[in-house]
Amino acid sequence: VIQHEHDHLDGILFVDHLNPLRKRLLQGRLRDISKGRTDVKYKMRFPQVK
Repeated sequence: VIQHEHDHLDGILFVDHLNPLRKRLLQGRLRDISKGRTDVKYKMRFPQVK
């Protein structure tokens, strides 16, 4: 947990620790999440597009 929080201070995300193949497999799902095309039971906030 401490490493996870420390990574945030350095701007490192969980996906930065994944190997290239796993990252590639997740790209589509992550893109859908970033565009709000996902169904969750909690509130999500998205960055404003400039």
